[in-house]
Amino acid sequence: MRKTLIACCLPLAVLASGCAKESSESPKATVAAIPEEEVSRGRQACEAYVERVCACAEQHPDMAEECALSKARPKAFELNLELGTAPGLSKVELQAVKVEARKIVAGCFEADSRLADTKCPRKAP
Repeated sequence: MRKTLIACCLPLAVLASGCAKESSESPKATVAAIPEEEVSRGRQACEAYVERVCACAEQHPDMAEECALSKARPKAFELNLELGTAPGLSKVELQAVKVEARKIVAGCFEADSRLADTKCPRKAP
């Protein structure tokens, strides 16, 4: 009787534990990538900021550190874009990567806007 009970219940226990595991894992949902136009504009914004602040640093040595630090922004942006294509990321992780990439670009725009036009003039288009 005991062997029969174990033989009947064991497959059910294994099946139930497998189902519980599946339901606890979040299904792979897709997160739309950052649109290419936005990526392109982000790259342009960060590169333009680096170019502007480093050109300004040539005339104003007190800005040399800002120039050196600004070069990390485009690299960080590219790293986030690359990370967003990594396999095995959850929906939450992919969304976080997108948010961070957008924060980096926003930082490029903000840092560029804080540069005084009189001290660091913009190049004519």
